[in-house]
Amino acid sequence: MRLLDRTATDKEDVRHMTAAELASLGIAILDKRDLILQCTCCGRTWLPELDADGKLPFDYWLCPRTCNS
Repeated sequence: MRLLDRTATDKEDVRHMTAAELASLGIAILDKRDLILQCTCCGRTWLPELDADGKLPFDYWLCPRTCNS
């Protein structure tokens, strides 16, 4: 992934992305309210924790196993 694409993704909330955009990141959303993400490569699920300001952290959409990095 190009740096420009990744920087834009890190600032965007995946809950507002289309299915095609999510697929290009290698993730699926299992629960939009609680933001439970699933890696489409390995199937791992994770729940990104909000930072101290209540915002999504940098790289929150990356699989913990780094499948989609």
